[in-house]
Amino acid sequence: MVMQRNIAPCSVLLSFLLASSSLLSGMLVPTVATAQIPGRGADPMQAYYQALQLYRDGDIENAIRGFEIADRGTRTDPNGKYIDAIPARVMLAECYWQLGHLPACRLQLDQAAQIAIRHRGWINSLDFSGINPATQIQPASNNLWPEVAAVRLIPLPASIPMHSGRAITEQSLAAGGVIEAPNIQNIDAIEIMRCLAILAHRRRVLLGPLAVDDALAKETLEATKLPSSLNHPMGLSLLHSMRGCEYYAIGDDPTVVNRATEYASPGGVHPLTPMSLLCAMKVSVAGDDKGDLSAAARATIVSTAQQITNAAAALDQYEMIGEALQVAVGVADEQQLVRVEQTALLAGRTLVRQSRLAALHCYLVAADAAVSGGRVGPAAEHLQAAIALATRRDVALPRLHAYGAYIAARLAAKKGQPIGLDASGEMASALKAVADFVLNRQDRKRPVISMPFLYQADIVMTSLTGNVGNQSAKRILSGYAGPTGLSLWRQDPLNAMAATYFDDAALHASLLRIASVENDGLEVLRQTDHVLAKRFTSRLPLQGRLLQLRTLASVPADSMWPSAREVIANPNPAFTRLRDQTQAALVVPANAEQVSVRSDKEAFAMEAALSDLALSRIAVPELNPPRVAKTDVVEIPDGIALLTFTIDSGRIFVTASRDGATRTWVVGGANRLSAMVSKLLQDIGAAKVKGKRLPDDASEWKSTATKIRSYLLPESSGWSEEGLKRIIVVPDGPLWYLPFELLPAQSLVAKDDKNVDGENTDSVALWADAVEVQYAPTPGLALRHAASATTGNRIAMVAGTFFAVRDAQANEAMIGDVMSPATNALLSTPATAPPTAHIGLEIGHLMVAAPVTPNLNDMLSTTIVPVENIPGRSVPRMADQLRDWVRYPAGGPKSVVLAGLRTSGSTPKLGDGSELFFPMIALQTSGVQEVALSRWATGGSSAATVLTEVVNEIPHTSLADAMRRGTMMLRQAELSVLREPLLGNADSEATQLSGDQPLFWATYLTSGSVKLPPPASED
Repeated sequence: MVMQRNIAPCSVLLSFLLASSSLLSGMLVPTVATAQIPGRGADPMQAYYQALQLYRDGDIENAIRGFEIADRGTRTDPNGKYIDAIPARVMLAECYWQLGHLPACRLQLDQAAQIAIRHRGWINSLDFSGINPATQIQPASNNLWPEVAAVRLIPLPASIPMHSGRAITEQSLAAGGVIEAPNIQNIDAIEIMRCLAILAHRRRVLLGPLAVDDALAKETLEATKLPSSLNHPMGLSLLHSMRGCEYYAIGDDPTVVNRATEYASPGGVHPLTPMSLLCAMKVSVAGDDKGDLSAAARATIVSTAQQITNAAAALDQYEMIGEALQVAVGVADEQQLVRVEQTALLAGRTLVRQSRLAALHCYLVAADAAVSGGRVGPAAEHLQAAIALATRRDVALPRLHAYGAYIAARLAAKKGQPIGLDASGEMASALKAVADFVLNRQDRKRPVISMPFLYQADIVMTSLTGNVGNQSAKRILSGYAGPTGLSLWRQDPLNAMAATYFDDAALHASLLRIASVENDGLEVLRQTDHVLAKRFTSRLPLQGRLLQLRTLASVPADSMWPSAREVIANPNPAFTRLRDQTQAALVVPANAEQVSVRSDKEAFAMEAALSDLALSRIAVPELNPPRVAKTDVVEIPDGIALLTFTIDSGRIFVTASRDGATRTWVVGGANRLSAMVSKLLQDIGAAKVKGKRLPDDASEWKSTATKIRSYLLPESSGWSEEGLKRIIVVPDGPLWYLPFELLPAQSLVAKDDKNVDGENTDSVALWADAVEVQYAPTPGLALRHAASATTGNRIAMVAGTFFAVRDAQANEAMIGDVMSPATNALLSTPATAPPTAHIGLEIGHLMVAAPVTPNLNDMLSTTIVPVENIPGRSVPRMADQLRDWVRYPAGGPKSVVLAGLRTSGSTPKLGDGSELFFPMIALQTSGVQEVALSRWATGGSSAATVLTEVVNEIPHTSLADAMRRGTMMLRQAELSVLREPLLGNADSEATQLSGDQPLFWATYLTSGSVKLPPPASED
């Protein structure tokens, strides 16, 4: 069975969507319009065959008009269109397939299937006796190339007698119905059977795994069952071959292969041979349960593709050649790729006169095979030949144009152009052409779905609305949410690209809601992980496929999941070279006076090699951000809790994992959350923009914090801090601005010393005093690192006028005090700082003590080193932006501190948390193990106190412990109003200023991880 991402068959009966009206129905075709249509004519009529030639020539618009004329000229009776209309409808569907209009394609397929179903039993009326199985098998008449000339064709008549009607008797008249006298008519039944096979094949391609539950395909199979009395060998071979394709349409893959083996080539080739073999070949590319193909299986598939090529050429069915050879490219090894390239090139050059559609497809396959084999020069030549053919005025094949753009993107990568670095190069142009067809296809200025995977995903989301709790619904949702399946890449790289571009966050959100209804805490946790991780990877090129491959090349094998270790153990040769190069680039140089900056040129070349791998037909496991395994919760050590929040559909889904179990609950009214957090920030002075910042007393903000705790962690949830030493919080939305450290740690308080609401404010300990509070952008990153950090331990600081804004001398002195504990430290200003993403491997810890303003329009364009109003740094540099951290070169510092990050936490109107989420996840997925951020920029001596302790402790302990110690020192310190940039004249009356004010210390949040090893087995 052809697998989408990782889908398994299910028994849900899906309500499939029907398509819109025909495309281009009003176009005129002079050559077809003037053809004589004498009533019924032949079945199918002559206009059909003229349109079929237009289709094969690539003139799709005129072919559509021709098939519509042929359809109108077919027989109509009280039951509707007769079976001679099936070929025209099927070929209309094929035209819309080439145009990338899948709803119209589906409509024509449905109508053709309904015709076959209405006239069930017509096969019983066929008279095969005129076919003499003993007739001498003949060689092909079109001597295109030697292998075609060697094909032995089974001679078959152009039409087969068909008995219809019944004797008119008193009983038959009484029975009613259609009255027709006994009649014998000649009909091209073999072409009708061939088109039914094409219908079945395209229906399976269109619906993928959903075809298993396609009622129309099953009814078609039932309507064309074999007559029990049929024993004619040739009739059996033709019908079994057709039905083998129909079994392909309903997902009965073993029967497909059996029918092709037994009946596709009964001593020769007949008109259904190519399609029967193609269906069997597509079944075979799926491989075993892991998607692996043996060398023998690959050789068989390539050989079958060549057999289909020769048979289709001998039968004048040229349009099938390119599709068969394209599948062969997907499975061929390096030696077999040469064979496929030669076959495709021979066919392309030979078939230009017979079928420009086939010739164009073959040139593209030849280019695909050449570029897959690393032969850039020949690939470019084949692609140019394809472009010359595709740009002819009377050739309109958008799907093949997009396939050519995909090959052009691979060629650009082979030439050293990476994805995502040059918006105007060949790579960007090629990927835009692919995306325009895959994602943005339009018909009459209206968007239409062009790719099967997206069509199926749309059906799934539409059909399963409200189907909460259904186990089959969960299986099918899970199947379309996850890594792109290898079978998809092997059969159609364009469809695989569509699956790669597809943002499956909505599917995971549906699974999260289902798990919540079922009170399945572990599954809610796992879906939370997917939803949050996808928010990041959806912003990356190819939905993070490059990031996964870069991680696979960078991290130690023993830190990977079993599926990733299997990729390392059985590598692609190109990937092996890239991993060896990456591992060599991770060697830490000896410490030096000046920091070593890694080569832009080398990083650029490695990124281009990575881009080529990302576009190639290989399986890419999801490694980064790390996933949550089913066994992880049991592995969380005693005294540690993982607390996660996800906002969806106006509700907050919460999980708490500790002591080997995960509890889940739902908090309603998520729209209240932003106002509650904003009030707390205003109470502590962080969100005040003018006037007095420092609160007169702590009762107000403590009361607000207590209400927030009661809202998020109600007594019914069963949450308790008892027995906990550390809590790792995964926030979402406005919760990123909430200092969880300020929440009360006790749910039961003394009866005395209460505020007006009856809540105790003074005797309740804060979380900051009772437990260690850490943060993570996803549950997976709370459980394990993304690995690949340097082993260096040198400290680097980029410091601006952060500690004393208006006194440069005092600022320099404070910087010296902060960095004095460091040995061989690298100190620079924003104007002189080296590119942060390319900073040397000897730098283990990077601290930025300067205001950093996030780019709210494009969070990944946020610069780690500020550029505003700095001489010589008027524009952002490459390798300073967040997206540069998740590119080559691999291996960054072990820790990064952004002490001056400015977020909407310092304003009355909160954002969605992106200013904190994206810096933390981008840095951690790049390999940085620990990240510390500020919710609002403080500066001054309070920031100096914290960073001094971090510099002193970080070589010997974790960043989380160092930051915790730094904030403890700050809370015990006495501050000066004049040394705190946040304070103004309104606060100058304060004679004593304690660092224990949350305004100064509650701004800092530090990432945390349990550091679990990889699971022993895949889920």
